[in-house]
Amino acid sequence: MAILEVTNLSAGYGDGFVVRDISLTLEPGGFVAVLGRNGSGKSTFLRAILGLLGNVRGQVLLDGEDTGRMGRREIAKKIAYVPQLSEPVFEFTAGEIVRMGLYARQSRLQGLSPNDEKALGEAMRLTETVVLADKKMAHLSGGERQRVFIARALAQDTPLLVLDEPSLHLDISYQVEIYGLLKGLREKKRKTILAAEHNINLAAAHADQLVFLKEGVVAVRGTPAETVRANVIREIFDAEVDVRANLHTGLPEISLIPGGGGE
Repeated sequence: MAILEVTNLSAGYGDGFVVRDISLTLEPGGFVAVLGRNGSGKSTFLRAILGLLGNVRGQVLLDGEDTGRMGRREIAKKIAYVPQLSEPVFEFTAGEIVRMGLYARQSRLQGLSPNDEKALGEAMRLTETVVLADKKMAHLSGGERQRVFIARALAQDTPLLVLDEPSLHLDISYQVEIYGLLKGLREKKRKTILAAEHNINLAAAHADQLVFLKEGVVAVRGTPAETVRANVIREIFDAEVDVRANLHTGLPEISLIPGGGGE
């Protein structure tokens, strides 16, 4: 059974729709990346799946159950969310942020059980954030903060991770680090991953399926080999690129042609 089935999903704010008639199936252990220009609806699509928007039409099934009939804590048992780095949490320590992953599933008034403590330790070990536990988020680098957010999601102990632009505002080394972590979680913990992403090369190197949005609708979808093509990038991003196979992986990657347009 698919872990996530989205059928004809339209969603937005107020009375209007930002994304329209999107359908998506995500199998256990899969990795789907959603790409598109700024304002194409990537974040709105994720927020609709998470049940965070009021103006939604269509159906979202988690393990066959309609999210429209599920409470927030029930959804939190299936999906853990890693937001963009702009989330204002600087007054908290890294350890406090990670513990919030447990609070998403249970009351803050509940004490931590031995299993909870084990889950916290495992989440911080996997993300290499144990040494950051007592540090304020304000004192951490962007890559460290992102690892803390992923640790929070792991502590939530859900089969599905949803990430909103996990490489945004990160240096190249941190981008590689975060996607290496996601690859390890998928391989070792069988996590299923859905990510909105702006970096086409990162997405193509890690995801099984790419979904390109243009003005709120699906323009192209398929494997990286099927979708990362010069004509697709030109149509969606108004940019001229060269597409070649990565020397190490054989997967497609792009490079901009100077003076060839762009956002």
